[in-house]
Amino acid sequence: MAVSLLLLAWLTAASQVVESQVGEISGTAVNGSAGDVPVAGTEVVLRASQDGAFVPVESTTTDAQGRFSFKDLPVDQGMIYLPGVNRLGIHYPGPRVRLTPHQSSSRVKLVAFDTVESPSPLICRRHQISARPAEGFLEVTEELVIDNPSRTTFVGQRVGDQGPVTLRLSLPSGIENVTFDREFHGRNFELKEEQLTTDLPWPPGSRELKFIYRVPVERRYGILTRVLDQPTDHIVIQIAANDASSVLCNLPKASSETGQLTVFEQRGTALPAGFEVTLQLGAVPLRFEAYARWLALAVLIVLIAGSVLITRGWARSGPGKQERVPQPTLRRIDSHGRPTGKRRRFASSPPNQ
Repeated sequence: MAVSLLLLAWLTAASQVVESQVGEISGTAVNGSAGDVPVAGTEVVLRASQDGAFVPVESTTTDAQGRFSFKDLPVDQGMIYLPGVNRLGIHYPGPRVRLTPHQSSSRVKLVAFDTVESPSPLICRRHQISARPAEGFLEVTEELVIDNPSRTTFVGQRVGDQGPVTLRLSLPSGIENVTFDREFHGRNFELKEEQLTTDLPWPPGSRELKFIYRVPVERRYGILTRVLDQPTDHIVIQIAANDASSVLCNLPKASSETGQLTVFEQRGTALPAGFEVTLQLGAVPLRFEAYARWLALAVLIVLIAGSVLITRGWARSGPGKQERVPQPTLRRIDSHGRPTGKRRRFASSPPNQ
């Protein structure tokens, strides 16, 4: 049994206070893919809470019946222990344990699974997309419940030199960054070519994801297109819009709406992977930069047109050419002030009368 320096420090501190205040965590590691049969000869790691994180403090190996035990553990009501089993390169954490002077021992069951590379068993049980128009963009929040209904852990399949991908989410175009509500998911998902991907193993059961991103709007109306990457049992689209008639979607409109939210919903019939959800929202305010860009383009066109007209006028007259000036024409009149019907042409200006 390998004992870390941190555990030794705890043991020393505990023995200095009260020698009897130590506890034990024991249990059995089983294979959930094979009807919970015991797993022999596998590693079990014990972690303990420290500064807001769980750090490994001790490890052991299961016996022929899958049993393990961690003894002489410091009993501290402020400390939480987290045992877990390693199998086929994947760590499966068990339940959290708190040892107290009144309950200094605990038995746990650690469940590991077999792995599968393909095909993906993942199903989206619920997918909610909430869009809020802002100046120059749509702020979109997505919440997904991804479920693995099988009894194996999905690990993905390598393709050439590329690592395995267990989950792929196709986002609308123009996305530059995505913010997750949980730091763990933010560290394990990568945004590349408008897709969120991860190589996280997906054991049986459900996992929730929530993230936020912005879709830039270059026109007066916003269009949001989202391709579903997994079969989806239930999808909800919520849009905060003052004018519900300006919102269009290729999903059925929900029977009830709340406040200024326009809701579209599909449930009962699962949507297949690859289904494209399209949302069109009118009267989205554009950023000043969008107006300024078009204004600058219009000014540039006017300047170019003016330059062309000036250049053509200069080319017609030509340098050194004298523009012909229309000559004035005078009409003769008689002594009674009536025109005589004859005209005199002068080279420049009429002579003084």
